[in-house]
Amino acid sequence: MSGAFALTVAGLITAAASPALAESQSPADFYDSAAAIINSDGSLNNGTNVVRSWRAGTGRYCVQLDHSVSAPHTLIQLTPREPRRLPNIAYRNPSTTCYRHNTITVTVYDTNTGQLANGGFDLLAI
Repeated sequence: MSGAFALTVAGLITAAASPALAESQSPADFYDSAAAIINSDGSLNNGTNVVRSWRAGTGRYCVQLDHSVSAPHTLIQLTPREPRRLPNIAYRNPSTTCYRHNTITVTVYDTNTGQLANGGFDLLAI
């Protein structure tokens, strides 16, 4: 009986210590996340922590994130919104295509031809 009690007490001590560890980390160590629905014409359909988006050319898109989200340090997930389209992350910060700071460059390809093609996509940056 005392062994089970000791394990319970040890679990409570560990649980009590965890929030203190989380509170000791600076908020500057963490970034917000961003999400966007990008139309095939490059316009922003809907988004959170996204400043703007645009199509820079056929199959080339730019998504500028809010300053609270660090483009180079995010994990990015892209989901195509149209059949036979495959979005890819080209760059995570200024590029010759998307010259603005904190911008993600996305290229979209036609899966049948392998050529750049216009196509909407969803973006999640965490």
